[in-house]
Amino acid sequence: MGDPTNLGGHRMGATRKQEISTETRRRLVAAAWELAAEGGSAAMSIQAVAERSGISRGSVSWHFGSKDGLLRAVVEEAFRWGMNFMRERLASAGPGSGVEALIEANFVMMSQPEARIFSTILIEAVSQDSVVRATYAEQYAMLRCFYTDHLRALAAPVTDPDSVAVALLGGTLGINIQHRLDPERLDRRRAVTALESIYAHGLANARSNSPAEP
Repeated sequence: MGDPTNLGGHRMGATRKQEISTETRRRLVAAAWELAAEGGSAAMSIQAVAERSGISRGSVSWHFGSKDGLLRAVVEEAFRWGMNFMRERLASAGPGSGVEALIEANFVMMSQPEARIFSTILIEAVSQDSVVRATYAEQYAMLRCFYTDHLRALAAPVTDPDSVAVALLGGTLGINIQHRLDPERLDRRRAVTALESIYAHGLANARSNSPAEP
């Protein structure tokens, strides 16, 4: 029979290796995220990521296969962070919070330095031959579902929440892009407040004009 202490040592060793691997992966993604947010994927060369993270270049290939694999991981992590951020904001707003709360959660999230990644990578993502196009589209589909779920959970549920989610994302995305292009002349706070008012009134009117339940 083997020594149980020795087996425990193997388990502890394996756990420690996993922790190191997880931390290495986290640091590589964080470094690549910062670089891509600053200058797009061109700025996150393997050498630059290695220098920023303090981890060897070979670790990129080991964990992600290539720079493209790392970029896809960055996009996935960025969207995960963004949705978690908005989920927490909505939770603090309370159950049944209106559509304004959803727009506001997006506004606050996009005001964070980490959110720059969305606009710097977006232009690349819409290109037909982009290595991150499919990943970006998949993450946006998940974000639309996140919006749709919130709209369905409102005290007065929205008619056609899927289409409203698309329109909402289009509105907030348009404001954010315009602000990045012309931050000196575009007041994003005022634009977002206007968008909240438009949707709140529009959805209220749509409900009041809808046929009564038989």
